[in-house]
Amino acid sequence: MINFIFGIHNHQPLGNFGWVFEEAYEKAYRPFLETLEEYPGMKVAIHISGPLIEWLQENRPEYIDLLRSLVRRGQVEIVVAGFYEPVLAAIPKEDRLEQIKLMKEWAKSLGFEAKGVWLTERVWQPELVKTLRESGIEYVVVDDYHFMSAGLLKEQLFWPYYTEDGGETIVVFPIDEKLRYLIPFRPVDQVLDYLHSLEEEDESKVAVFHDDGEKFGVWPGTYEWVYEKGWLKKFFESITSDERINLMLYTEYLERFRPKGLVYLPIASYFEMSEWSLPAKQAKLFVEFVNELKLKGMFEKYRVFVRGGIWKNFFYKYPESNYMHKRMLMVSRLVREIPEARRYLFKAQCNDAYWHGLFGGIYLPHLRRAIWSNIIKANTYVKTGSFIKDIDFDGREEVFLEGDNFYAVFKPSYGGSLVELSSKRRLVNYTDVLARRWEHYHGVDVAYNGGGVSSIHELEKRLPENLRGEVAYDRFQRFMLQDHLIPEGTTLDDFRLSRNDELLRLPTRPYSFEVFENGVNLWFEEEDFKVEKSFRLMQDGFVVDYVASGKGILAIELNLAVQSVMEKPEVLNVREIEVDDKYAVGKFKLEFDREVMLWKFPVKTLSQSESGWDFIQQGVSYTVMLPLDGEERLRIRFREV
Repeated sequence: MINFIFGIHNHQPLGNFGWVFEEAYEKAYRPFLETLEEYPGMKVAIHISGPLIEWLQENRPEYIDLLRSLVRRGQVEIVVAGFYEPVLAAIPKEDRLEQIKLMKEWAKSLGFEAKGVWLTERVWQPELVKTLRESGIEYVVVDDYHFMSAGLLKEQLFWPYYTEDGGETIVVFPIDEKLRYLIPFRPVDQVLDYLHSLEEEDESKVAVFHDDGEKFGVWPGTYEWVYEKGWLKKFFESITSDERINLMLYTEYLERFRPKGLVYLPIASYFEMSEWSLPAKQAKLFVEFVNELKLKGMFEKYRVFVRGGIWKNFFYKYPESNYMHKRMLMVSRLVREIPEARRYLFKAQCNDAYWHGLFGGIYLPHLRRAIWSNIIKANTYVKTGSFIKDIDFDGREEVFLEGDNFYAVFKPSYGGSLVELSSKRRLVNYTDVLARRWEHYHGVDVAYNGGGVSSIHELEKRLPENLRGEVAYDRFQRFMLQDHLIPEGTTLDDFRLSRNDELLRLPTRPYSFEVFENGVNLWFEEEDFKVEKSFRLMQDGFVVDYVASGKGILAIELNLAVQSVMEKPEVLNVREIEVDDKYAVGKFKLEFDREVMLWKFPVKTLSQSESGWDFIQQGVSYTVMLPLDGEERLRIRFREV
């Protein structure tokens, strides 16, 4: 006989579209729970994230009622996490404790005293032991890859273990990777055959499946496979009637058996994350290395020694993620004693917008927008004023300005650029524009041709021909008041596709600066070139005065997080331009003290998603062309309308 624990994790990111919640509910969450109700002998450990809980409570309270009844019947064990689904390793301990407490209180409202944690993205670091024990948690669910990274063999990974840090212990259950790829993508008989193959005399042996609930209806092809073709019903029927399989919940297992022994898990997540979190060039090499081992039939033997990056690498890989994360940490320290503000802070800790793997993640502007909205809202509960500080922990100071209605943050070390312009009234960061990057999967084709239904990891991905000419990769991050010195004759296409020459590479040069009330002066001088910009926050936006001299064209780029779809680049001769972006940042104006040539083009990134490729507008670049012939002056005004 083999013990078997079956668990699901239901999650929708904060800020996701309402229709996505609705579709996931109709295709996965509702039919799964209704099917479970039909099989009283079936037991499931369920984790539901806070953003989804709040949506269900408001829009589908009947789901919560059904869940509560299944808890009372003993069919469901609630497994908790940080309420708004943060990566616990990426937030302060004070916030971890409160986030777990919030979800335990919700579980209690269903009549369940939660003792276990679903570790978001299975991101483990040893010091979490103390936090979890302080939260009243007795066990945590992680991947078998964590254990293999600690040196354990696959055959040792069918038991829970204790792990210790600072004299405190917690039980860790390993999720079986093989089951993650079998369920629900392969025929039920294959799942049963695998479970039967695990039988042995040790009655404490247990196989654990715990994975995304969206696999049961939302992932491509799974609704037809799981429900219309009856996979889930057949699975429940087979598992509950198979005398060789003993279905259990985590708490039931721990009441009956003791963990196998003591292990020390390294910082880790699941195996795929170790690929995704590497910088792109190294990720490509990692994939090549893994494929080479597989071709030689050596991967399974040596995979215990194959490790890539860790989740926090995303803060190195994507500077936009790092800045957003460090601003969140800054606000966390500021509002620790303000309960009303902390709720917004906790929402800003939702993990999805901080990273990118198989799904869009940081590439999805609406997810980042939700994070920024809550960072800004939480920040408004305290008055910080203006200060100079290394906000993003890169060893270089930023200038933080607070006005009545805006936060403005300059990075003198990066071309004196405006890296954040956040509106307290609209709760948007106008500079939230992701740069275009080469990712290691660009140009990689993957396909699965076996039986059953393809997992997302196996879907074929080939770049459509119509996108090839439009895909470009940026040399710099995309900020506001970002200066470029470019040669005469540079074309709009050269500039927007990052094919232009850069004289002096101004976006990466350090500017000198001095701060004054509600503003900052920044300047750069080298040989025969000089540029100075004097910035002041206003009630409705800002004014910046440029003075520049030298040879070439000073291109002053303002990247704005505009989501109104723009298909074609434009060359405009204007004194002002008004933008009404109903999808994201709202209505604003750019005004100039004389007519200027303005280059306008969309910034679009290429990323993979569950359905193939996404070519996403991250924002729009508005670039003022200022030909230099002696000294030139220009005033730019940005204002909300």
